[in-house]
Amino acid sequence: MTSDVMRSLDPKIPLSANKPNFFLLGAGKCGTTSLASMLSQHPEVFMSTPKEPSFFCSYFQVTRDPISYFNLFSGCKNESAIGEASHVYFSNPETAATLQLLFPDAKFILILRDPTLRAYSLYQWMHRYRFEALPTFESALEAESVRYTDPEFFHNCPQYFWNFMYTRSSYYHIQWERYLRFFHRDRFFVLSLSELASDPVRWTQRIYEFLAVTGGFTPSTKHLNPGRYREMQASTRKRLDEHFRPTIRATRELAGRDMQLGAL
Repeated sequence: MTSDVMRSLDPKIPLSANKPNFFLLGAGKCGTTSLASMLSQHPEVFMSTPKEPSFFCSYFQVTRDPISYFNLFSGCKNESAIGEASHVYFSNPETAATLQLLFPDAKFILILRDPTLRAYSLYQWMHRYRFEALPTFESALEAESVRYTDPEFFHNCPQYFWNFMYTRSSYYHIQWERYLRFFHRDRFFVLSLSELASDPVRWTQRIYEFLAVTGGFTPSTKHLNPGRYREMQASTRKRLDEHFRPTIRATRELAGRDMQLGAL
């Protein structure tokens, strides 16, 4: 039976055997939308639509079955770098081991930012879209420890659980070390949002090199997902800056450079 006949009988049959060979892990609210757009402009890079299928997270999936997941890459023709950009893969504890089993040769891109600003940006996004009912960032921070240990909240929260963990989902070193149990350090390209913003062409071209696609391509670098909100309370900023000092220090050590993540 020809493939055309098979597809006429079952349109869900994948059009090809393409599968991802790199993942833009996040973290969320660190510029993943802009970076994914810049990467996808290269003629040798294919990125999935939707950008974040989140398939390898058992309790928060956008794409929910394996045929539909792998069919996301059926539009790939001659592209050599095939990727997707589900930020939940970075914070979700179960994903690293799963990706190692299925994609042992995968490459990973990490984009991070000052964890205090990242936590605040995440709260603002969650509150704007009415996933977060608590009226202030401070009240959400106060509730985090209770939510973290509450199975009922885990099962019934209206969005991805770790998106309510404003501080805990910003512990980059813990999340990255989870991946380093399964993948060698040379499988990762890491940068910060500050670095990308300071010279987007240079950093994107370095990622092209990491993905082993042809160099010299210059993408459009328009910021696609800007966030605008009132300033954080000074006392909250000071408290979180102190809280995240170990995270910044440990992440810098893993990265081997400063990365402009915040002051120590």
